[in-house]
Amino acid sequence: MNQKAIVLLFFIAFLFFNCKNEIVKQKIKKQEITEQKDKNAAKQNPKVANENFEMFLDKFSQDSIFQISRVKFPLKVKEIDLESMVELDENKSDFKERTILKSDYTKLDFTYPKDALTRELDRYTQKIKIKNNRAVVEIRGVDNGIYSDFYFEKIDGKWFLQTWKEQST
Repeated sequence: MNQKAIVLLFFIAFLFFNCKNEIVKQKIKKQEITEQKDKNAAKQNPKVANENFEMFLDKFSQDSIFQISRVKFPLKVKEIDLESMVELDENKSDFKERTILKSDYTKLDFTYPKDALTRELDRYTQKIKIKNNRAVVEIRGVDNGIYSDFYFEKIDGKWFLQTWKEQST
């Protein structure tokens, strides 16, 4: 009688653990299927992570860690070559390309102050032009030589700084 009880106890324990193991396997499989469906839905519907450019630019200007994560490094920028401008003709300018590594990057701030157009020094305007998945932030000085364009591109619904062109003199 003792042996029958022990065998029965082992049999019940075996069934219990085997069923529990099967339930865990089913839960894992359901979770994997759900995750795959979410990934497929995000690919099919780009609006899932479709950032508004102005909201992005505010966060980009305020949060340096976020900004670094949204810059395509190495960043290639074009700058006016003042040396070639002096050597040739003041009205004709060439550009030189400069590469900025992540370690050399300094934070940009596109916060447009209310007095930007009325201040005594360094007056400027800032315009945002958006077309499809590209945006340009144009900064133009008022009688001071400031002239810069910053180019952004939306990739998988998220905005990234791609490059800029510095023509300030």
